[in-house]
Amino acid sequence: MKNNKINSGIFDCVGVGLCVADYQCLVPRYPARDEKTEAVEAVHQGGAPVPTALVALATWKRKVALIGAAGDDDEGCFIKRELSSFGVNTERLSLARGKSTPRAFVWIDRETGGRTVVLARDNAAEMKRSAVGASNFPQCRVMHTDGRQTDVVLAAMRLARKRGVVTVIDAGSPRERMLDLFAGSDHFVASHTFVRTWFGARMKPVAALGEILKLGPSAALVTLGENGCVGATKNGVFKIEGRRKPGFIVDTTGAGDVFHGGYIHGLLAGWQPDECARFANAAAFLSCGSLGARKGIPRLTEINKLLQK
Repeated sequence: MKNNKINSGIFDCVGVGLCVADYQCLVPRYPARDEKTEAVEAVHQGGAPVPTALVALATWKRKVALIGAAGDDDEGCFIKRELSSFGVNTERLSLARGKSTPRAFVWIDRETGGRTVVLARDNAAEMKRSAVGASNFPQCRVMHTDGRQTDVVLAAMRLARKRGVVTVIDAGSPRERMLDLFAGSDHFVASHTFVRTWFGARMKPVAALGEILKLGPSAALVTLGENGCVGATKNGVFKIEGRRKPGFIVDTTGAGDVFHGGYIHGLLAGWQPDECARFANAAAFLSCGSLGARKGIPRLTEINKLLQK
């Protein structure tokens, strides 16, 4: 793989985004209305796109830091401890007094690995604009964000661009000031759900790539779940085929987040976008073999072994 180096810095990647405590419950099948059932397995972990991508990068020995906010409740303290245990720098994860930490309640269907998510954000802590000021934002090579709290994120993007830092966005759903987020991103990685919502149900993923590139990013990708992903740069379109293994999928929670971590890992290694996406796709697939967004994050040796098949 080609080695086109990104500018050096203290951290490999700094993430700016939502922090969530996940409660995940594996059920034999989705219960009907008024039906009671028993869980096959249940776990409590930290979640959300940016923190989980950072955990993946830390697992692969990348130096990472999170800028975010949580409440000073038990959940916020849990999230901070857990991230630190994985090797994520949490000095800039503030725990707001009297505020709550968002919680996600996730039901996973054992038969398919599909999931239903309910996010509770009552009285939730939010990042302050000062969190991404020039004196607070650490030197880094890549900045990763979910686009939430758009004003704060755009300020971080402007600072990153001024410093020559590569920006990557996880566009799971449209946000406020979306056109500004397009323009501020170097690598725009969208879900198929984003494409349908923003461009309309008739827009094909490959066609959406061209529209995204017109709005500013140098690379655009659309993730397609079990069908892999498609991507494009000024040099053309590429497709990464999905992976399937009967009986392997346990939980798809966090697969997209791990994909982003894998993509950034490739950027840090100097790979081209299609090479980054190929690695990311393999990492995301392997992450689906365990319950929870972080328990299943694969080791580099596992990913490389799969890629060699």
